[in-house]
Amino acid sequence: MDKLIAENRDVIGLLILFGISMLANLVIHWGFVCRRLYRHGARLPAGLLFWRVFQELRTYKNLTAAKGRPLTFYYLGYILTFFNLLLALALVLRLLYLQTNPDKF
Repeated sequence: MDKLIAENRDVIGLLILFGISMLANLVIHWGFVCRRLYRHGARLPAGLLFWRVFQELRTYKNLTAAKGRPLTFYYLGYILTFFNLLLALALVLRLLYLQTNPDKF
């Protein structure tokens, strides 16, 4: 598998893009969303459990809209989360395709 990744520059590029977008998503989520949730009484697992990201974003949206502030970080986090999910799926499908058809590349 390491040889498969090392020989294909497109897979390396997708992995780098995925890493950068995940890092950006974590910075937005922990830096803006979780800070506001903790200020309004959230407990410690907020921001640490990946399956609660959409619930935390919804709570952040409700808190931010109640104060009349712009929802920029909500939309950034929401779009970037879906982008990361789709990019991970595309990366896995690309690796599976390369692994099952090694003679074409």
